Amino acid sequence: WLKEVGAATRNTCPKTLHIVGVAMVASAWQPSLRVILAVSVLLGKVCAVQPTGNVTGSEAACLAREKQDAAYANCLRRISHSDDSGDESLDRSLAPNVTVIELSTEVTGFPKWSRESDYTMSAEDRRRGSADWLVPAGATQNTPRILYCHGGGYEWYNPKSYRPATSRLAAITGMPVLAFDYRLAPEFRHPAQLEDSVQAFSWIKDNGPEGPGAASAIFIAGDSAGGGLALALALRLRDEPVEGAEVAGVSVVSPETDLTCSGESYVTRRWKASGDEPHDPVFREADPAGASMPAIRDLLGSPHDKEIEAFSPDEPSISVIHARLDNMPPTQIHVGDAEVMLSDAVDFAAKARKYNSPVEVTVWPCMWHTFTQFSEGCGGRNYTGEVLTDAIQALEQQGAFLKQLASRRASKSLSLRRTSKAKRHI
Repeated sequence: WLKEVGAATRNTCPKTLHIVGVAMVASAWQPSLRVILAVSVLLGKVCAVQPTGNVTGSEAACLAREKQDAAYANCLRRISHSDDSGDESLDRSLAPNVTVIELSTEVTGFPKWSRESDYTMSAEDRRRGSADWLVPAGATQNTPRILYCHGGGYEWYNPKSYRPATSRLAAITGMPVLAFDYRLAPEFRHPAQLEDSVQAFSWIKDNGPEGPGAASAIFIAGDSAGGGLALALALRLRDEPVEGAEVAGVSVVSPETDLTCSGESYVTRRWKASGDEPHDPVFREADPAGASMPAIRDLLGSPHDKEIEAFSPDEPSISVIHARLDNMPPTQIHVGDAEVMLSDAVDFAAKARKYNSPVEVTVWPCMWHTFTQFSEGCGGRNYTGEVLTDAIQALEQQGAFLKQLASRRASKSLSLRRTSKAKRHI
């Protein structure tokens, strides 16, 4: 065990955090290993938040991996040469033993809306607002529930296009996942997206995959813009709680937390053919921050628009790194070392920890934006069986984190019930 913990210090932080988890389990049944736990927790804290410009990955390491890891090399090649930011390389299959239940707006009461012509990709875009339950085998009405905020820069995607991702989260956690179709820009500006999230949280509190019924616990998850929205929802519910429910925990991937796009990784991780830092193949614009601004103005409005209220890019209700970050629920963040939004994740976590909020971030060497959605090795429709191990491991860590929180919550609830029962007998 000591050799394993020592070796962990020479490996990447995701592997170190894996050792931490194993040591925690071991210490529960063998007290002599508690010294390992203490050392491991220290290592975990060192790895949990790393300065933006001082991360574990390097261009040399990524180049070496490209020669050794077929799935990684295939992903880099396909994404960096695509015209769609890698969309064609995303996972395509649904996780096995997960049932999809589509819910109409008549069932949920969520806003019914449609896309304007420039954003209409199919007939379904004229009938938006539905939601999906992704229900893994064995989940019941009493299983903790996950509310999922999909990504897409607040402009694109929907629950149906996200089924490969949400079904995997359902499968790895054993929990039903509700993905909802929040209103998008430019048709609907902030705070429509946050309002829809609050409504979805209120609905999942009282409705499960089998129909009406109170939730035993509710987690929030998301990625990219949806990761930022998930964090914004957690902060909104901290300040304006929904009666009868609370956020049990948050797990997000590559969250967009800073709509000013001022983090240094927007410069250091921008795409280029070579250099001394990893580069993001998803965002290949010469100026990723500048290229993001038109969509951000669509979301927040322009100060030149006198008819509709506009918000600043540092508006804390949606650009959450500018918010007060105290009293947050337990939060887990996964982010790639190579991605343009690295600063959004690392800087958010560092600020939250200054507020003593339980926020941890794992930086994955050489990985790009929302890498967990490329677990099939970027095969897209031509998946050959090669897997992206980092994506699989990050998903496993998401599952372990949420299941651990659910277990603690269940144990606490049971203890409270026993105490209450004992008092009644006195």
